[in-house]
Amino acid sequence: MREVDFLPQWYPKVRQRKRAVMIQTWATLALVVALGVWMLMAQRNVQARETELTSLRTDLNQSEVQLQRLEELLDLQKELGKQASIFAKIGRPVASTRLITTLEQLMPRDMALINLALETEEPQVKAGGSLSMRARKSAAAAAAAAAANADPKLRLRLHGVAPTDVDLAEFIAKLTAKPFFKQIELIYSHEKTESGHVMREFEVAFVMDLTGMGARGGN
Repeated sequence: MREVDFLPQWYPKVRQRKRAVMIQTWATLALVVALGVWMLMAQRNVQARETELTSLRTDLNQSEVQLQRLEELLDLQKELGKQASIFAKIGRPVASTRLITTLEQLMPRDMALINLALETEEPQVKAGGSLSMRARKSAAAAAAAAAANADPKLRLRLHGVAPTDVDLAEFIAKLTAKPFFKQIELIYSHEKTESGHVMREFEVAFVMDLTGMGARGGN
């Protein structure tokens, strides 16, 4: 018996196209879901990296603050080391007090001290450039030994005011009379008016023999 197909010829093609469209739709949906999951994971990774970067920046800022603080402490340590070296050479606190007391005794009655700067004077070690290596080493060792045995000296810069040139000249004369004050030099002296009073502002530089001052007791 012959089978009769009542379906039109275009119907199977339409069903195939529907299947293809459904397959493409599900594939597109799966691709969109996969892209969404990938973007979500990428966003989470970006947020994690941003959090890590923020933490690193915070640590870096803290490290910079600590480094700056460390540099300030090192500078302070160097300054304290210089001051300790000065006071060790002049004898803390007896000789330093003796120095201030001596200056007060030498200053005229109406003279005022504004600032007193102290600086150690290190001995210079020189070696001959034209000598042989052995001779140069011997000369350097001798110069170092001579520097170690040399009397310690302290360079001072005294800034103050005096009523007149006569008072200033009297103060310099008294400084010169002290055997442990050497190389006395008047840096400048000029007139200064303050609150209607005329005075002389000056700066004097001199070198103090620490050994000589200690041996003579500041007298």
